[in-house]
Amino acid sequence: MVKQVKKFIAICMFLIILFGTESITYANSILLQSETNVESKIYEVGLLDAEKVAVNHVLQVINGNKDSLWSNGVRINERRAIFDEKNNIVEYYFGLCDINNNPRGYIITGASTLMYPIIEYSDEGESFINQAIEVIVNIAENNNDTVENSKIYYGGDLFYAVENEMQNGENIVFDISSANYKKIEKNDIPTDVIMLNNYDYLWKVALESSYNPPDSGNSFITSPNNYESGYTSSRYYIIDNGHRYYNVMTDFSSGGVCAPTAATNLCKYWYLRDPSKYSPLFENLSWSDTFWHLFDCMGTSTVNGTSDYRVADGYRLFFYERGLSCNAYLCYGTNNGLDIVDELNNNRPCHLIVHDHYMYGDHSVVAVGYSQFTYSHWYGDSYSTYIRIADGWTNYPSRYVWGGCNGSWNYVVVIPD
Repeated sequence: MVKQVKKFIAICMFLIILFGTESITYANSILLQSETNVESKIYEVGLLDAEKVAVNHVLQVINGNKDSLWSNGVRINERRAIFDEKNNIVEYYFGLCDINNNPRGYIITGASTLMYPIIEYSDEGESFINQAIEVIVNIAENNNDTVENSKIYYGGDLFYAVENEMQNGENIVFDISSANYKKIEKNDIPTDVIMLNNYDYLWKVALESSYNPPDSGNSFITSPNNYESGYTSSRYYIIDNGHRYYNVMTDFSSGGVCAPTAATNLCKYWYLRDPSKYSPLFENLSWSDTFWHLFDCMGTSTVNGTSDYRVADGYRLFFYERGLSCNAYLCYGTNNGLDIVDELNNNRPCHLIVHDHYMYGDHSVVAVGYSQFTYSHWYGDSYSTYIRIADGWTNYPSRYVWGGCNGSWNYVVVIPD
C-alpha cells in the first residue's frame, strides 16, 4: 500500500512540477499536438536520455522545494536496468548520493514512451532496492553463501522482484514490493508491465526541461559552454569582422536610447565593412550625428524609449535621407533564437530586441554571432542557442543572450542595398 501511494505521489509531483513552471506554454503545445496526432509513435528510451530526464527531475524538485536534501548537492552513483519477465528493459534505476557519498534516494524512470518518464523517486536515504539487496545478502551470509549478482525485475503496478545469483549456482527470487521480502518463483512475476497509453509528449517535455537555465543567475553570459553538457555537437559563428569596437549608449545620451544606439552600431558595422559604399552612414564623420538622426527617425524618447514597430521604419527613413536604401522589417519572436541564427548565417547583423530579460529588461542590441549546441534524441534534434551581441553597455561583443530565456524577443532584419 505504501508503494502505491508513492507511485501516485511521484506521478502527481512530476506533472505538477512539469506543468507548473514557466515552460507551461511549450508543455501544453506538445500535449495538444500529441492528442490530435494519430501518427504518434512509441519509442524506446535509451539510458542517456533516461538519465537526462532523471537529472532534470532532480533540478525540478530543487526548484520547487529548497528544503529537499537534494538542494545540498547530489550526483548519480548507481545505474541499473530493470527488466520484465521476458528480459526486456522496462525501467531504469538511478541511485543518488551526496558529496560525502551518503545515500540520497533514487529515481526510477520508464524505458519507453509507453510508461511515465518518472515512475517513482525519493530524495532521502537508501533506496528500497538496495535495502532489499542488503537484507538478502545478509540472509545468504547467514547460510554460508554469497550473492554474486542481483537482477531487478518489474511486474507492473509497482511490483518489484530481485533475482539473486548465488555462489553455489542457485538463483533465488524475492518479491521486494514491500518490506516483507518473500521467496517466489520467477514465473510468479506478473506480466502486465506495459501500459496502454503513449506518453511521448511527456517524454519530449521532460527531456527539454531545464530548471537551472543560463538566465537563472545574476550575471551576464560570456561562456555558453559553462551551461551545456551532453550535447551531440556544437557550432560557433561570428559574421565577418563582427568582433570590433562598438559604441555604448553613454557615448551619445542617457535614458531609453538603446534602439538608436544599436542602430548606430549596426550602421557602423556596415560602414567599416565597406567604407566606399556606406560612407553616408557615417554622418558628418560623427557617430553622434548618426545617432541623433536615427533617434529622430525612430521617434525615440529618452523617457519611454523606442516602440518596436518604429525601428524598421526608422532604418528605412534614415537610409533614404542619407541617399541610400535598405530593406528593413520587423519579425515577432525568434523561435528560441533559431531565426536569428538563420539571419546571421547570411553574414549580416540584425537588430535584436529583448523584453523582460533578466539582466537587460527591455533592450535593443546588435546580434553579430552565436554559439549553438545540438542534442540528438529519439524524436529528433533539439538546440540550445546563444546569440552573441554588441549590447550598448560594453565596447566589444563579449556577451550572449540565451534563446530559451524568460521574456520575449523580436528582431529587425536590415539588408542594405
